Amino acid sequence: MEGPYRDLGGGFARLAGAEGLRRSRRRLRSVEDALLELLRNSRDAGARNIYVAFTLRARRYRQLVVIDDGCGIPETHKHLVFEPGVTTRHLDPIPDNAPDDAPHGAGLSLYHIKNTALSAEVLSASSPTAIKTVFDTQALPERSLQSNTRPSKSNLSATIAHFAAQPLSNGLRLHHASPARILTLLLKHRIIQKSEGGSVGEAGRLRELASGLGLEVSLRTAQRVVAGSVSPASPATGPEILGVGRDSRTQMRAARRVEAGAPILPVRGEDLDEIREVLRRVARSSYLDIVGFDIKTRPGEVILKAQVYEPEEEYE
Repeated sequence: MEGPYRDLGGGFARLAGAEGLRRSRRRLRSVEDALLELLRNSRDAGARNIYVAFTLRARRYRQLVVIDDGCGIPETHKHLVFEPGVTTRHLDPIPDNAPDDAPHGAGLSLYHIKNTALSAEVLSASSPTAIKTVFDTQALPERSLQSNTRPSKSNLSATIAHFAAQPLSNGLRLHHASPARILTLLLKHRIIQKSEGGSVGEAGRLRELASGLGLEVSLRTAQRVVAGSVSPASPATGPEILGVGRDSRTQMRAARRVEAGAPILPVRGEDLDEIREVLRRVARSSYLDIVGFDIKTRPGEVILKAQVYEPEEEYE
């Protein structure tokens, strides 16, 4: 024993006694809590880039895959990290933003995640590190979304955006999207490399490589990734509606001052249908969709309004 911890080698230690209890994470109350702990774990491991893919199966089973370029985990410790009190930050714990939170260290939350999830495993120990978890949302719920307009009922994107805005995350680049778009971004960032060969063979090998990181894509989707027809995930920069923040929308509304007597452009029903279809084709070219389309005409302006969202991919 060395003080309040036991050295496990490879930079890891197991906290014991009162210190272990003091620095244990609070009970997970939602899937968002688990995602936040996985993000903290990647940040505390020195990651500069974090890639998150989440999918929902049978409208119940939430899968989270968190991939990062941090210092990684020794192959011999892949299963050890899910045991209680195991951490790499036993000597220099990281304080949280909330004053009531105890300082913690990389890995301490993995034990609680393992016990709460249907499954939790380290798929890739390093270069990159990939952790896959699956939760039953009837046992560990997701927080209800505060908006009634977005088709998705998940707060996972908001959790990532909030984490990205924290001072401790300064300089950290977070990306979240479907497995296909995360796979495209990993290729773009050269985190993984495409294989040589024909398009079908190359797509098959890419699909196997993606599966090894927890990114489940079909062969057809892998072919689209190889062909460059899947757009990469964008960085998380905060809550967005139509790509415009609240302050920007206020400025835009303030700028909509036109002179009295400006002409009004009439939009007929067939014109509206054509505009809606054009916008839907544009959205789907980036694997997005639109909902709640509306158009208003005012003197000197035509206002188009639609909610743009990324449909959640489901795997049966």
